Amino acid sequence: MTGFSGDPVLPGFRPDPSVCRVGADYYLVTSSFEWFPGLPVFHSRDLVHWRRIGSALDRASQLDLAGCAPSRGLFAPTIRHHDGVFHLVCTLMDGPGHFVVTATDPGGAVVAAAVAGG
Repeated sequence: MTGFSGDPVLPGFRPDPSVCRVGADYYLVTSSFEWFPGLPVFHSRDLVHWRRIGSALDRASQLDLAGCAPSRGLFAPTIRHHDGVFHLVCTLMDGPGHFVVTATDPGGAVVAAAVAGG
């Protein structure tokens, strides 16, 4: 049986949510545009109660957001999990384009970041 939890599940401004499931855990990431830290990451066990566990971009050295116009910046991230590694793909609208961030800890601990133009 499916229940209804009401809106919003995540209060505040949380656009473009992407969710992945790893076992009994769900992880969600949302757009953060020009705001830093970037790309907030949330955890849930029931898709109703969410707790923020970190940000994919928590150091200015990871990606320069200086000069991003309002409502530009980091758009429509997606989060996936494979073989113990989280992969987050996103687009920096006022920058080099698409990039990938990988981590073994969904709340942080970035393993590598790669930026690809276009």
